[in-house]
Amino acid sequence: MKTAVAICLALVFACATAFAAAESPEPPKQLSEKQLATIRVSIEKNLQDPSAEIRCSTVQLVLELKETYPDLDFDYALIPLIGILKSDECAEMRILAARTLYDFDSELAHFAVSRRALYDSNERVARHCGNLARSWEQRDAAMGEATASLE
Repeated sequence: MKTAVAICLALVFACATAFAAAESPEPPKQLSEKQLATIRVSIEKNLQDPSAEIRCSTVQLVLELKETYPDLDFDYALIPLIGILKSDECAEMRILAARTLYDFDSELAHFAVSRRALYDSNERVARHCGNLARSWEQRDAAMGEATASLE
């Protein structure tokens, strides 16, 4: 019970920090190493939780933290997010995981979302993943053009 309370408190703190940063025009407060370690443990544990509500809240938290702190490394959440995208029973959870993976902008995330576009049994999930994969390709093409024009 103490562990669940500690995890919830860590998530509440992280959410409050993220929301405060989003509401204020000033840059977000840097997180200490202890805070980052607590957040990491909570995210890793909660992404494996049997409760869909906890997994959903945690995926949303990862998305918000990634947007608020783009320079921090949240790659430890990649594999659990890919697991949710691949095998979660809830289509909405798979869509949320795909959207969160899109923000990671890694080759592994791109590959996982692209594969779900081809092989997911749910039409909505497949369509959403296909849209994200096309958006990635368009963004990569635009970046390639911008890089070429600088040379």
